[in-house]
Amino acid sequence: MNKRLIIIAIIIFIWIAVALVLWQLVPERQARVEPTPTRTPKPTFTATTTATPTLVPSATPVPSNTPTATPLATNTPLATDTPVATDTPMVTDTPVPTVTPTSPPAATATRRPTPRPTRRPNTPTPAPTSPPPPPFSGSIIRGFANCSWTGVEGFVKTANGDPVPNISVGVWGDAWLGLVAPSEASGKFTLPLGGLPPGNFRVAVVQPETCGQEGGRLTAKDCTKLSNVVDIATTANCTGNNASQVTVVDFIRR
Repeated sequence: MNKRLIIIAIIIFIWIAVALVLWQLVPERQARVEPTPTRTPKPTFTATTTATPTLVPSATPVPSNTPTATPLATNTPLATDTPVATDTPMVTDTPVPTVTPTSPPAATATRRPTPRPTRRPNTPTPAPTSPPPPPFSGSIIRGFANCSWTGVEGFVKTANGDPVPNISVGVWGDAWLGLVAPSEASGKFTLPLGGLPPGNFRVAVVQPETCGQEGGRLTAKDCTKLSNVVDIATTANCTGNNASQVTVVDFIRR
């Protein structure tokens, strides 16, 4: 808009300058047309001013309403605070590093890992097995009184009743080492207890190779037993219901 007004003003100025030039040229033309005056006494006249033509001003062009794009206002950034100048630190002399001698690190004892006990596999514990039964089984058949003889007798035989000869049978007591006697061909054995005080005794089939000796004969107390131990008893009286001097014991081979 300002540019257009300046241009229009320049045009108007030019027109006015041209008009002034033309206005100065018009009296010169009129002076040339007038005839040469005769010599007459110079009259005295009063100079009158020549009317100057009035210039008709030309129509001023009406500016057209040409819409111009008005730029949108932009947000003016706010002024930021100017950081205050800080004092520049003075250059200081860099200290020369001092070399401090270091001693080598002391050797540390290496900790040995503690060995863990090896876990044994859980093996099933075998069930305890009972020892095999002895080869002979003994039992009391009967007991009776006898005022003339005291002892143990019986038979060694098979389960079918057949006699088994040469089987050692022993008898002993708590304070007596006892004696050993073999079975006869009929399977019968006899173990006398004469001269011993009445009391409790034990009878079993024994292994003669394991027996001790006393006075040149075998003793039964420390022998290896080949049968169960049978307990018997003798009494001092040889009459009455409870009298017992002889006990019959049979041993059956399994």
